[in-house]
Amino acid sequence: MSTTPAQATPRVLVYTATAGYRHDSIPTAIEVLGQQQAGWNVSFAFSEDPNMFTNDTLSTFDGVMFVLNSDQVLNDTGMAALQTFFQKGGVYTGVHSGSACLYNDTNYQQATFERLNTTFPATANVPDRWTFEEEVYNFRSDPRDNGAVVVLTVDESSYTNNGTSSGNYPSQGSPHPIAWYIESPLSAQPLMANVPKAGRSFYTSLGHLNSTWQNETFINHVMSGLKWALDGASTRAYGVGLVGNNTSGASASASSGASGSSGASGSASGTASRTSATGSGAASASGSKSAGERVVGVAIPGGGKGMVAAAGVVGAVVAGVSIVL
Repeated sequence: MSTTPAQATPRVLVYTATAGYRHDSIPTAIEVLGQQQAGWNVSFAFSEDPNMFTNDTLSTFDGVMFVLNSDQVLNDTGMAALQTFFQKGGVYTGVHSGSACLYNDTNYQQATFERLNTTFPATANVPDRWTFEEEVYNFRSDPRDNGAVVVLTVDESSYTNNGTSSGNYPSQGSPHPIAWYIESPLSAQPLMANVPKAGRSFYTSLGHLNSTWQNETFINHVMSGLKWALDGASTRAYGVGLVGNNTSGASASASSGASGSSGASGSASGTASRTSATGSGAASASGSKSAGERVVGVAIPGGGKGMVAAAGVVGAVVAGVSIVL
C-alpha cells in the first residue's frame, strides 16, 4: 500500500449537489473541509453545479469527492464525463450519502463502530470501538465483490435495526461494511491509453450529523482516506496520468474555474471556492426529516453494478428505514 509524494498540490472537486433531501450538515462539511487544505496539502473546489462535469473541467482535478448528495445529481453527459475521468486515472472519495440510495424516516441512534484495520491511514487513529450518534447504512451489495477492503464495521448489537427492504438484493457480506478502500476500482476499466494505473477509491458511510463533522477523529478519518487515495499517484499532481494539477507549487487555495462562483469561508489553512448550483440536477430546496431522506448516488456507465461503482457498491439502505425505490 505504497504512497508517492505529490509534485504539485492535488486538486479535488467536492460535489455537494442535492436533488431531494438536503442534509443540514452540508455547510458544516464545506467549512470543515476548507479548513483542512494547507495541513493536508490539498486544494478543494466546492461546487453544486453539474456543468462542472465535463471532460475539460474534470481534467484539471486529481480527484472528485461526493459528499452528502441526494437523488440523481448528474445527467447522462455528466456521468459519461465522470466515467472518462476514472478511466484517465482520476481518484474517487465518497462520504456518507455520496454513494447511496436510501429513504430515511427514523431517528438517529447511538451506534458502536469497530475498527478492522489498524494500519490503513483512515482508521489508524480511530478507536477500536467508536461510539457516537449516527445513521447505519446497510448496502445492497457486498463492496468486497468489487475489490474493496473493509476497514470499519459496526457492532450489530449496539443499535436497533428495524428497517425493511422492498427488494431482493444480494448480501452486503460480513462483517457489515461501514468504510472501505479499493486499490484499483472496476469503474476505471478499461483505462485510457498512456494511463499507467487506476485511481484509488475510498468511501465512508459516516458523516450524517453536524456533530460528526465537528469531531476531530472523524475529520482525520475522512482526510486520511482522501490523502491515501490521492497518494496512489495516478494523476498529474504526481507526474503521471491524464488528469489533475500539473502546476508545481500550486497553493492550497481552490478555484472552481466555472462562472457563478463565490467565496466560501476558509481559515488560515486555506481559502476554498464555492460554485453556485445551476442547471438540471442542482441543489433543490431543503428537505425535512419528516419528508424523509432519499439519497441516490451517481450511476457510472460501464462501471460495474451501478451506483457509484467507484465506491464498489450498488446502493444502500439505512438501519431502521424502508426502501421505496
